[in-house]
Amino acid sequence: MTDSARVTVWGPPPHPVPPARTREASEFTRRIPMAWTTGVALRNRKIAIGGSPWEVTMLPEEVRPFARKLYDSERRGIVATDATEQDAAIYLLDHGIADPLPIADRTVDDVDIVIPVYGDAGPLARCLESLKVEGLPVTVVDDASPEPFASAIRAVVAAFGARLIVRDENGGPGGARNTGVAATTAPFVAFIDADAIAAPDWIARLRPLFDDPRIGALGPRIRPDLQGDSVIERYEETRSELDMGAEPSRVVPGVPVGWLPSASVLVRRQAVTDPPFEPGLRVGEDVDFFWRMDVAGWTVRYVTDVLNHHGVRTSLKEFSYRRAMYGGSAAELEQRHPGRLVPARPSVSGLAAVAALALGYPWIAASIAGYELARHRRLLDPEIPLPVVAEIVARTMWSDGFWMGHLLRRDWWPVGLAVLIATPKSRLARGIAVAMLWEPVRDHLLHTTRLDPVRSLALRALDDASYGTGVIRNAIRKRVPNVVTPRLRFPRWPR
Repeated sequence: MTDSARVTVWGPPPHPVPPARTREASEFTRRIPMAWTTGVALRNRKIAIGGSPWEVTMLPEEVRPFARKLYDSERRGIVATDATEQDAAIYLLDHGIADPLPIADRTVDDVDIVIPVYGDAGPLARCLESLKVEGLPVTVVDDASPEPFASAIRAVVAAFGARLIVRDENGGPGGARNTGVAATTAPFVAFIDADAIAAPDWIARLRPLFDDPRIGALGPRIRPDLQGDSVIERYEETRSELDMGAEPSRVVPGVPVGWLPSASVLVRRQAVTDPPFEPGLRVGEDVDFFWRMDVAGWTVRYVTDVLNHHGVRTSLKEFSYRRAMYGGSAAELEQRHPGRLVPARPSVSGLAAVAALALGYPWIAASIAGYELARHRRLLDPEIPLPVVAEIVARTMWSDGFWMGHLLRRDWWPVGLAVLIATPKSRLARGIAVAMLWEPVRDHLLHTTRLDPVRSLALRALDDASYGTGVIRNAIRKRVPNVVTPRLRFPRWPR
């Protein structure tokens, strides 16, 4: 069977189409404060570097005054005051250059909470306790837990006055959430895992952001809920599998926040299919869910100003197993979203420069950089000054080295291991090893951690190799080579 044939295994219905941008539908920009998105650079007060999708944007003349106000205000929040600022705000929001700030300015009564659960009822009790503050209706879906867990879940749900639905067959987290959505009617649905702890006002702060009628889903930042001092917990403090980072973002494929974990997320019912999650996916169902929403045109946002917590599994075996399980979802996701799971798209120029530096030929690397500078000068807007062009070239070539190292640590980790073994005898291997190790070493040095360097880097290596093993194993089983095949970019001189 070909890859294209396998894409239609489920044949999900298309997501509903979001409403068009109109002046009336953009009035929310006069009520909801906005901020310049951290991580997006502003050069010469008119050139944005970054956003989602990442791009170099020469801001239109009419957008620049409001953009500068946002940038200068940092994260204090600005609302649009007239029609011109309103249009500028929409432009910046839709390019991922600005993001809305959460506010709790109203009583929320149009949200149903759905919690899938299987097995141990202990974490569920803590989750339900954290949800009591907002007083919203809660539906717990028991995904066919065996006894004595089923009885314990029933007792906990009754103690908190929640609604319980018991599935006859286990369908995984996505199947349980589908059951919960089908049993509720509110215009908005909040999904939260049974082992998550909600902030007291997380829904009240996120709900006003849906005043933008094109927003289909919002997700808070999820930090680990540390109950002890194990090595795994100390590692998860800075490398949690559910923490998408400190930078707010519009969620689109190809940026650091390319999806949201459904462990804590608020969605608009009007923006989802029936059923919302693909029944055939037990892992990666949330990635598929948000990618289909993005294809339909809905906006999905990651809101770091709201913070929830999630339980940590402290077993080393469970740690490695879950990473491999997540990696294993890549093949099935690639079947449904061809081209989205390519592990790296490095430029030949960047790779050649890394090789030249590793072999001790800096003049060759400088020549390649000079070619790229001249090429980008022709490609980019003539108004972009040469120093900014040079910065973009440096960022691009650095990214090539970064992704090569990332690929050799994860999806190609057996090759990366061979490179490390060859370092005593090969100058090129030593240069490539620097690219591989730079990110883990940097993260250990820059992020506050309670782990010593040896255990920190060892767990990072296990993390990457476990994920890569899952990718490789399922790529072979399902015959989906795309997920382990990088795509080289050949930079041509523009005409």
